[in-house]
Amino acid sequence: MKTAIVTGVAGQDGMYLARDLLARGWRVLGTTRPGSGSSARLKPYLDGVELVAADLGDIAVFAELVDRHRPDAVFNLAGFSSVGRSWGDPALVLHTNATVVASMLETLLRHRDATGREVRFFQASSAEMFGSEVSGALDEETPHRPRTPYAVAKSAAHQLLISYREKYDLFACNGILFNHESPFRGQQFVAGKIVRAAAEAACGLSPTVTLGDLDVHRDWGAAVDVVEGIRRSLTHDRPMDYVFATGVSHTLRDMIEVAFSSVGIDDPSPYLKLEPQMWSSTQADALLGNASRAQVELGWEAHCGFAELISDMVRVDLERLRTGVEEDEQYLARRTAQVPALKP
Repeated sequence: MKTAIVTGVAGQDGMYLARDLLARGWRVLGTTRPGSGSSARLKPYLDGVELVAADLGDIAVFAELVDRHRPDAVFNLAGFSSVGRSWGDPALVLHTNATVVASMLETLLRHRDATGREVRFFQASSAEMFGSEVSGALDEETPHRPRTPYAVAKSAAHQLLISYREKYDLFACNGILFNHESPFRGQQFVAGKIVRAAAEAACGLSPTVTLGDLDVHRDWGAAVDVVEGIRRSLTHDRPMDYVFATGVSHTLRDMIEVAFSSVGIDDPSPYLKLEPQMWSSTQADALLGNASRAQVELGWEAHCGFAELISDMVRVDLERLRTGVEEDEQYLARRTAQVPALKP
């Protein structure tokens, strides 16, 4: 039985990945932040995962996990995830998203030297690394011009991994993740806010969702598709970096229209509040990905379309509001057909 450590297992990607690995016969240890309540919401879906509260900012904690459990793979999905909020504490963001990754790479290198065992490593990079002045479809060779603390930290970790792979021949892969969503996306993110507002409006409530630029373009995919690429990257025969994206962009305006029309509301304007100052010039107006390398090398492709994804997210939130039950196992079982249904 192979063993994986999935950091950030309480996030949408961590949950999907952990379930996928379990279904394939892996033993899975998932780390959560000590004192965080986020794991409680997804815990019903993590049956079989060995949950460990671990402060990964303390590298001794990660080293002890590696030495004790001797994993075959580490998927690093943890980290500070808000681009906008990264300006509030840049030092924390750089430590969490970059320095910790450097320490992880050092730990895996020392573990290999001491035991002769190779531990494969995946790092979740971000399309935000490319910066604000970009055009066309972006791939693994597109230069980085990060313009936010979040993007700077992600770019630093990305380059560190490449350096360690080239110098020490570590099996380490960066996954450059473009925007991806699921019904388990938190409401602190823009897609979560929009779909919850549509669901609340359908229930006769009067929500208000505050947004900045509605015409910003992003390449939005489904988390379940992205996670399939993440797993394939570490089970491939050689380490590389991969873009995971759909190759199609949509605007926030598109997302709003799909979300509200899915519940029969043709005019969503009464539920919107526009504050242009929310949008920062340091963020790109458009981000579009080119996943050709992942398609050729890994046989990966995105399956879930934009309208289907957003409509499903609204439907799940609507069911949550109507029943008071946060979980929607039917959605999860249908989206990850290879995973047996779990009961909360």
